[in-house]
Amino acid sequence: MTNNEIIFETVRANFTPAQLAELVAATYTAEQIAARRAGVKITVAEGSDETPDAVFHAMLAADTFHTFAEWKRMGYSVKKGQHAALVCNLWKYTDKPGKAAKEAAAAAGQDAPETDPHFYMAKSHLFNALQVEKSKR
Repeated sequence: MTNNEIIFETVRANFTPAQLAELVAATYTAEQIAARRAGVKITVAEGSDETPDAVFHAMLAADTFHTFAEWKRMGYSVKKGQHAALVCNLWKYTDKPGKAAKEAAAAAGQDAPETDPHFYMAKSHLFNALQVEKSKR
């Protein structure tokens, strides 16, 4: 699963359709919602209690969740007193050697490699668009 898929599934599991619709309505204009909806075809399994609109709102809402660092990079700051709306494990990239690579090198009597590019799961705290404001700087 990609990070976007993980966030989407976590949003669907933790928020009600009404909460997602409220978040989408507060974040996007009616024109933006209509334009995105026109470009997406959503089908749900027969017999499922989900509606295409609920899936669409979850998809739009998931796009509004970012980490503290990502909001800061985009020029926003988290409002004072806000706590993460979602906590989940996301993929993180590093080029530093992991514990297993160091142990394998030590067991082979070699120095640990200087770089060992890989991804690993890390706990991430995500904030939605209603929890941030444009930075004053």
